[in-house]
Amino acid sequence: MTDYPHVDGLVVEVDGAVLRARLDRPDRRNALTDEVVDALIDTIETGGNDDTVRVIALSGTGDSFCSGFDLGTRGKPEIRPRLGATQRQLRGGINRLIPTLLETQTPIVTAATGHIIGLGLNIVLASDFAFVSDDARIRAPFTTLGFTPDSGASWLLPRLIGVARAKELLLLGREITGARAAEWGLVHRAEPVDEVAGEAEALVAELASAATVAVGLAKLLVHRGLTVDLEHQLADEAWALELSSRTDDFKNRAKNMREHNDPGFQGR
Repeated sequence: MTDYPHVDGLVVEVDGAVLRARLDRPDRRNALTDEVVDALIDTIETGGNDDTVRVIALSGTGDSFCSGFDLGTRGKPEIRPRLGATQRQLRGGINRLIPTLLETQTPIVTAATGHIIGLGLNIVLASDFAFVSDDARIRAPFTTLGFTPDSGASWLLPRLIGVARAKELLLLGREITGARAAEWGLVHRAEPVDEVAGEAEALVAELASAATVAVGLAKLLVHRGLTVDLEHQLADEAWALELSSRTDDFKNRAKNMREHNDPGFQGR
């Protein structure tokens, strides 16, 4: 059995081909701590290298997905930190989370309701598919608290919804609903609150039986394509096609189509 982290505030379990990670601090609207962030990073990295896992499902306990980072858990240091301490701390901790979500080839499906704020919002944005409740309260409140966006917010938002809308969220701290987020293309879908989990679970099941290697490589291509020119992207596509066409899933699908037989993909 693969060893996954065990910390207060994060529930992790492997359910067949599905790795489930649930934020579990409902009394704080699942606000994140340094320990939970580190454990979530380790969980995603481990799941991405676990050959039994074909999809990762993220959720939160209670009515809210995540209200951001819990600054109250850090307290006040006894000694005043040197200038630059914040950026050094971010580099070794929180700033590892969003790249891990984006770079892991295992697809990630997130179900989120209620408050989706700050770092919690960035987790949703970095997921491959996010289902949110249509009445969710979505906000990036950094400037309204007197500091600047972090953990990738200023990178993710302009790419997903354009500069004008990103400025509305990041500079003004405006709150939008889940329904508006879906309308803007910020999330995959918005659903009535009591249907979010079921809709997300249906997609989790679909991905758990998909051609896992091909799906993972397609995810990699989408993200690489945002930062390279067409020539490099075509080369990456050729490389991914070479790999995917050597998988058992590809070979078996071709054989089964000839024989009019469809046992499904095995994720290999």
